[in-house]
Amino acid sequence: MAKKKIKKRIQENPLVTQAKHKRDYIARMKVISDKLVGPDWFEKIPKADIDIIYEKRYKPIKIQLVPSQIVDDARWNYYLKGFVLMMDNPLTTVNGDQIPMRSMLCEGLALLHFVDTIAENRFPGSQSLREKFMPFLLSTKQYYEGISEELSFLLFLLDVRNGNYYDGFLLADTSNTNIGKTPQQTNTILVQQHKPLKSSISIDEQKRELINVSRPTPFGRNLQVEIKPSDIGFRTANDEPLNLYVQQHALKRLDERLGLLPDVVHGHMFFTLFNQPLMYVKERDHSLITFYMHGIKVGYFLTTLHEDKLIIRSFLFLTNDGTPEGNKLRKLTKLEKIDKKYLGIDKLSTFNAYHINQDKELSELFNEAGCGSLLQADSLEIISTAYIPNKDPTTLHKYLKGTSYFRNSQN
Repeated sequence: MAKKKIKKRIQENPLVTQAKHKRDYIARMKVISDKLVGPDWFEKIPKADIDIIYEKRYKPIKIQLVPSQIVDDARWNYYLKGFVLMMDNPLTTVNGDQIPMRSMLCEGLALLHFVDTIAENRFPGSQSLREKFMPFLLSTKQYYEGISEELSFLLFLLDVRNGNYYDGFLLADTSNTNIGKTPQQTNTILVQQHKPLKSSISIDEQKRELINVSRPTPFGRNLQVEIKPSDIGFRTANDEPLNLYVQQHALKRLDERLGLLPDVVHGHMFFTLFNQPLMYVKERDHSLITFYMHGIKVGYFLTTLHEDKLIIRSFLFLTNDGTPEGNKLRKLTKLEKIDKKYLGIDKLSTFNAYHINQDKELSELFNEAGCGSLLQADSLEIISTAYIPNKDPTTLHKYLKGTSYFRNSQN
């Protein structure tokens, strides 16, 4: 028992722990050097300089909320898990080798910054070492800029997947990392939550809460969706781009009728509408803007014009009454709104539960109605917010048996 305690004390000895940390750090730095410029070059750096690099080493990259920020624990933990996976993302060198992002942002940058700042004759071969590393250094950009761009892109994806128009959007700031800065930084990515921009308007003598269809970006910019009225079929005296807003009611209908993760859906909504050519169907007093999820047509944003504002008033699932496809489905089958609701084909989650794409007769019906894209929508179940048990398609067959469509198809 005494031997085990002594062994444990030795293992926990801070000097032993520090020595191991230093060996591991230098070993990782050597691996990075070998992958960037090949073997034997790291060994040209004198031990004294290796010690200096270690003493002035950059802290491991970390991420934290801006002080005073309050974010739901589940949301923040989900963000952290995404960040951990992102840090394992490999950076590819010019030689085709791969280096984990977390290693490059710590040991990698420490090595590159040291080589970038060494004097011409600091030690024998120092100039040839610097020339060998030249394509990777901050002073010559090239590969170094790629590191920065890759991190920014991955953080952009992380931000896009972590935000909605209820709670707001998480936005990462890399200004306190060591990228592009030789002096020691905290090497911390700070994350701030940006609340949706809200306002109100009176429509039909009722006060309606509006949310700007916009997203925050780094450097304090805010990207606002603007649409020329004529681009979605409205005629105005001055066809200048107008800000787009969405009602809270419309967001609830969007999430209720699709049953998918709001963070993903709201991100798709923004990027579908921001600086993109829009497909639409113009009705008498509103316009239906087509909405796709991962290339699958799932419905329309019902949009109206109010003075200087374009407002998304509701979301219509593809089979709903009021859409061209929903109206045609009603004409073919005589199904009323209440029938679609009873059968569950008025929402994506319950529509998918029938697996209609596996039924020839039902597939032909929905294809003829223009709802064929929904037959591939089962691929969206991976981002579903709830499990829906499979439904028996014979229920649909029995319900539709007496309709003119099925009578004609059997003749």
